[in-house]
Order: sequence, then C-alpha cells, then structure tokens
Amino acid sequence: MSDNLPIVSIITPAYKCRETVRDTYESVKAQTFSSWEWIVIEDNSQDGTYEYLQELLSGDSRVTLLRTDKNSGAAVARNLGIEKARGRYIAFLDSDDLWNPKKLELQLRFMEDNGYAFTFTNFDLLTKDGTIYHHECGKDVITHKSLLSKNRIGCLTVIYDTSIIGKVYMPLDCALREDHGAWLDITKRGIDAHLLKECLSVYRVREESVSSRKFRMIKYQYRLYRRHEGFGVIKSLYYLVLCTLNRLFIKH
Repeated sequence: MSDNLPIVSIITPAYKCRETVRDTYESVKAQTFSSWEWIVIEDNSQDGTYEYLQELLSGDSRVTLLRTDKNSGAAVARNLGIEKARGRYIAFLDSDDLWNPKKLELQLRFMEDNGYAFTFTNFDLLTKDGTIYHHECGKDVITHKSLLSKNRIGCLTVIYDTSIIGKVYMPLDCALREDHGAWLDITKRGIDAHLLKECLSVYRVREESVSSRKFRMIKYQYRLYRRHEGFGVIKSLYYLVLCTLNRLFIKH
C-alpha cells in the first residue's frame, strides 16, 4: 500500500444531523492515530444538512463528502462509502455518535498484536439528559452460530481488515438489520469477531417508544433470517424467539 494512502477509512452516513455531526467530527479529528480518511455520505436530507457539512468540512483534505441521489437509507450510504474507501481497515461511525480519542490507536494495536481481522469493543450509552451507561457486549469471541441468536456487535465499534476479508458491504435485503447481516456474512466464512473490552465509543440513545422499538425489532429481525440467511419459516421463528429473549430479558 502506498505511503500516501490512509490506513483506516471511516464510514459515516449522515441524515438530518446538524445538531450532532460537529461533535462527531471533533471526535474523529481528536484521534491519536492520524492515518485516516473520513468518508461522509449525506443521504439527501433536504433540510440543509448537506450545505452545513460542506461548510463544516471544507478545507480538511482527509474528509470526502458524498451525497446520494435520493434518500436511500444507511445501508446504501455506507456501501457508497465502502466503495470509495482507500484504507486497509474499514471502521464505522454514525453522525450522532462519538469516539474516544484512542479508539483507532488501541483497536488497531489489538488487531495487529493478535492477528485479528474483525474486531469490536464495548461502548457507552449516552442518554438525552447526559447520563452515561457502560455497555458490555458479554462475549470475547463472536462466531456465526452465536451471532444468529443475538447481535452483540455495535456498528460504531467495528473495524475489519480488507487485506484479509476484502470489502464487505451492507446487505440490502435486511433493512434496519444490515449491520447484523454484514457481520453474519463475515462470520459464516469462519472469521470470528474478537472483543476489545475497553469502552472506546459513545452511542447516543435515540428517543423512541419502547413498544415501537420492540415491534420493529421483531419484524426486521424475522426478515433478516428469512430473506438474508434464507432460513425456512420454522428456523426463522426459532432464532427470532432466541434473539428476542436475549435482547429484551438478558442483561450483560
């Protein structure tokens, strides 16, 4: 790889995020590991977000700002970013989330020291009132089998090595579960996900009714098994029950 190319490509879909994206950008700029590019894909917000990002990011050669032709969702936006990525490593960060300044440094060292191609970390949850909760993912190694019954991998914590895995895109047949689908695609090839136990990211908890969240989780989780994994009805329902129980009743 040329010395002029970034080592890490950070992929960020952006949609109606003017209130939060500046903080996200500051957390990227604060990284102690400096060989990165940030690819921001504005998903046709139509509320001035694109123009705001143009002004915010102007003059920073490490940042590439793209825009979708129409509002297409996070999976399409992330895939456009992955397609344009030049780095050996791919990392994900949404436009309202944050990284610890040592996120890239520590996680890349963890990968290189152990020869891991696919890693994730614990992370913090930030509520609207400013309260922070630590979220522990619960398992040091995630296999394809264990991933079927619960997605413990936060998208904002993932880094994967394209020199070993290649570019892995977000599947478009499992809306709102595309990250789970991508991790299943990686692990079904025998590449396990390895946990770095430190909390290196901050996920902003979005306001949404509990009943609405539960309903959507069930509907889209079933589609993941039925459409993306190609399971029959009975097998899809079996894993849906396992996943629902894990998400709603088991705390780590």
